[in-house]
Amino acid sequence: MTATVVGERFGAVVREHREARGWSQELLAHRADLNRSYMGEIERAAAMPSLATAAKVALALGVSLSALISSCEVAR
Repeated sequence: MTATVVGERFGAVVREHREARGWSQELLAHRADLNRSYMGEIERAAAMPSLATAAKVALALGVSLSALISSCEVAR
């Protein structure tokens, strides 16, 4: 699995979790203490978050980092 594929899957998983909660990118970014435009870049796989940033996103979504990352490994 290439880094591009991981980034695309991570962004898609974050978007799925966010949309399942009915949240905007702005709300998720606020809860994760991130810039809204950066959150959009993560979801579009235009940016690859660090582990620390991924952990902030997971915490904001109320899921463990390991669960968020393992969701990226599931074939979609």
